[in-house]
Amino acid sequence: MNRPVPWSDLLTAIGSERFAQIGASLAAAGTDDLHRDAFLLDRAVAGLLRDLMPDEAPADAITAYGALLHMLHVCWARDWPLVSVAAPALRAALPRTAHHAPRTLSLACYVQLPERLVWAEPVDGEAHEPLDGVFLVVTASRADALAVLGFRAGRDGFTTMEGSIALPAPPPPARADGAAAFTTTLAGGDRKQLLSVLDAHELCALALGALDAAEQAPAG
Repeated sequence: MNRPVPWSDLLTAIGSERFAQIGASLAAAGTDDLHRDAFLLDRAVAGLLRDLMPDEAPADAITAYGALLHMLHVCWARDWPLVSVAAPALRAALPRTAHHAPRTLSLACYVQLPERLVWAEPVDGEAHEPLDGVFLVVTASRADALAVLGFRAGRDGFTTMEGSIALPAPPPPARADGAAAFTTTLAGGDRKQLLSVLDAHELCALALGALDAAEQAPAG
């Protein structure tokens, strides 16, 4: 059975016509929608952000809303490309020597991760949450990732965590405590072979590794 996806309720709430208006405005200005800074400067985008933002929202919330709106639009414009990866393939795709080179073609997609396998602490000192997946935009020079955490039936909304790295990118370094990247930080998580993401570099490397694993998986 197909898993729920995090954009369904948001698309219903916002409406496809608002995304179409943004697409038309970007096209008229000759703006490449994959480049977030230019995207956020568009008048139609700014108008939708004003409508979506709660009153008196702090600056970090505005940044988070803008990042999510950008990812939603680029995936909407490409008919919601969805990539899924199995747990064994993902673990095998995250060797500590992985090196991510620039891609020939730009892309935008949502990388759906195995359920409750990868965890992160999006706010220091608060509860760890599982990653449902990662919105990923890759251009010749950068990889931008926006993780969706804590997405589940019955919860109003979800948490996001963002990362961006220049390409080509070296593998994530060992952590301050000497542990390798992606080592679980959950008590007992090693017994379940769980993975954890600590920072932007690890998040982007996770998304790129998952994408590579999905592309290399046998068809069917």
